[in-house]
Amino acid sequence: MRRPLVWLCGAISIPVFALPVNAQLELIMIERPFHARALSGVVVDPSGAPIPGVVVEECDASFSPRPLSDPGEKPSPMTMLWDCDRDSKHIVATVTTDANGRFAFPQAKEAKVHYLHLSLNGFDPMEIVVIVSRFARTEPRIKMTIAT
Repeated sequence: MRRPLVWLCGAISIPVFALPVNAQLELIMIERPFHARALSGVVVDPSGAPIPGVVVEECDASFSPRPLSDPGEKPSPMTMLWDCDRDSKHIVATVTTDANGRFAFPQAKEAKVHYLHLSLNGFDPMEIVVIVSRFARTEPRIKMTIAT
C-alpha cells in the first residue's frame, strides 16, 4: 500500500522541481570611468576567465535621467543616468566579444567620453564609462558578475 503512495508523490514532485528558475538581474553601474587608448577591452567573469558573446553597446548620452534612489542624492558628472537597453534608438554601435572576451569599436573618437552597456544571459548587465585618451596605459578589463 505504501509503494503506490511513494510513486504518486514522486510523480507529482518531479515536475515541480523541473520548472525553470529565472535569475534576478541587477544593473551594475561603474561610476568611476575607465581610461583607455582605444575603445576596446576584455570582459571576464569573476574568476578572471574571458567571456565570449557579451553584447557591448555604445550609447549616446541623451537619455532622460533615471530616478535616483535618494531624492537628496546628487550624481557625479560621470554618473550615467540612463539605461541603454530600454531605448534602442540611442545605441550608436554594437559589437560582441570574441572567444577571448575582447571587444573593440575601431571608429571611436579620442578624447571623448563613451557610454557602454554590456549584457549576456546569466550575467548582470553593466553600464560603464570609458574615456579614450592616447595617454592611457591599458585597456579596460571589465569583470561581470553572475546573476543570482
